Amino acid sequence: MTYIVPNYFLENNYKNLTKIDTLLCLHSIKKTENDFVDARNTMHSMNILIAGSKIIHTKDENITVNANEICFLTQNNYYMSERMTKQSQYESMILYFDDAFVLEFMKKYKIRPTNTQEKSWLQVSYEKDRCFLETVRQFEVYLDKKLPMELLKLKVEEIFLQTLRLYPKSFYSFFNAILNNTEARILYILESNIDMIETIEDMCRLSRLTPNQLRRYIKKYTHTTPKLWIDAKRLQKALLLVKNSDKNVTEIATDCGYATSSWFISQFKKEYGMTPKELRKESDKS
Repeated sequence: MTYIVPNYFLENNYKNLTKIDTLLCLHSIKKTENDFVDARNTMHSMNILIAGSKIIHTKDENITVNANEICFLTQNNYYMSERMTKQSQYESMILYFDDAFVLEFMKKYKIRPTNTQEKSWLQVSYEKDRCFLETVRQFEVYLDKKLPMELLKLKVEEIFLQTLRLYPKSFYSFFNAILNNTEARILYILESNIDMIETIEDMCRLSRLTPNQLRRYIKKYTHTTPKLWIDAKRLQKALLLVKNSDKNVTEIATDCGYATSSWFISQFKKEYGMTPKELRKESDKS
């Protein structure tokens, strides 16, 4: 099962989900055993590791986040998350935020990125700087005490400012990834529902565009056609599942929106030069 977050937590009325204006914070996430989940984030996220560690498998790379580190991730990433305990302990907080919060934050503090690089994720340590460490700890306390929303939001902004102070170039690259994709939000909607798309009509229904509008939009932002774009996204997701899950070929084909396993295998081999089973064996060796 792929969890759509934070939607899943909202729909199931998680008690430890706190609303902070337009932000959502899932706090006091505790585990005593290792676990593995598939997820797709519909908002940007800030993962704060307090105890244990986490490996986030994205389509491009594996990100290992340890205790006393923060991982920022742009929205609409499909990823697999391994949460690993240390001495039977794992604890984290996840803050979900949208484009509006980032734009408001940059305007409020007059922030203008000084580079043009983009990076869809950012990993930083908060334990090496006493001020940063205290900021994160205070945020925990504020959440536990259920302090007013205004104070919680200011503490979130402080975490962002501490990150910017210590990791300016990297944080600017993360901001750029958000800013440059803000106009391409429809692509995110389509990608986050990739397993529900079988036809161009499905893409039109999800995006609320006519076929002609859809073609123009996809061409503008991806320089390709709707069909070629969705095929590429299906294969990217399939590659991630082949490399990092135990799902069989039929399950992966279904998860990625393919009508038959045989068609999936042929398209996968055409793209990556080997079948899913062959590629999995190669990955296991490395």
